Amino acid sequence: MLGVLLGAIYAIVSVGLTIIFGVMDVVNIAHSAFVALGMYTVWMVAQRGLSPFLGVPVAGVLLFVLGVAIQRSAIAPLVEERQSSRLLVTIAFSIVIVAAIEATFGPTPRNLDLDLGSIELGGVYVIRSQLYALVVAAVTFAAVWVFLHRTHTGRAIRGTADNRTSAAYAGIDVERIDAITFGLGAGLAGLAGALVTFVQPFDPYLGNTYLTIAFVVVVLGGLGSIPGTVVGGLVVGLLHVFGSYFLPGTYYKVLILVVFVALLVFRPTGLFGGSVDE
Repeated sequence: MLGVLLGAIYAIVSVGLTIIFGVMDVVNIAHSAFVALGMYTVWMVAQRGLSPFLGVPVAGVLLFVLGVAIQRSAIAPLVEERQSSRLLVTIAFSIVIVAAIEATFGPTPRNLDLDLGSIELGGVYVIRSQLYALVVAAVTFAAVWVFLHRTHTGRAIRGTADNRTSAAYAGIDVERIDAITFGLGAGLAGLAGALVTFVQPFDPYLGNTYLTIAFVVVVLGGLGSIPGTVVGGLVVGLLHVFGSYFLPGTYYKVLILVVFVALLVFRPTGLFGGSVDE
């Protein structure tokens, strides 16, 4: 169960990263800070005596709003500039947000004091909080798929990702789509960060770990492929858990790297990517 949940969290972070890059051609380094904000949003909700699960949608909405604000104020003016300019902006926001989190909450790792017991499923006992978090992750994937494939805005996002110029000629407001896309990606990062709190202790810098793994997942699944990103996240999550169980120390990271490199050698475009010529 833990491996699937970790994989789902990796996939949610990676889907947000993929959507932003696919539509806006922005490598969003601030994604790690958005994940950290999601973690501490749940922490603040829990500290007020409310259910931590209430913090999950709060984190998603809060980060969506913040993402739209950042895109409108700092990234949109640089849309015609070099990609490196937008990259530097996201790095700056990452540094500032993480520093603000550390100044507010301190560097000490936090942990949710949540014990909902366990439930037996098929002869296996599963921690209830992790099961509920996995359900939230599954609902999130379903909602994102429906949004991108069954709504006008979602189809506009996909059209803009395919060809920005053609989308603009077709009457799509690409500036509005950019803002929604960045907000969606940030919201997914915040929601993933919220789910992390049900899995492990967290600190202001844990988001960097999830961002690094997200880059691996994106390449593993195939650049621009959301189904590939989901599968890649699950693969990495399972490698993490089983590698941690069977290998000493942090050798599970070596296992993930070996699988990653092997896939690049035999299938450079990833699990769901197209041919190299494409």
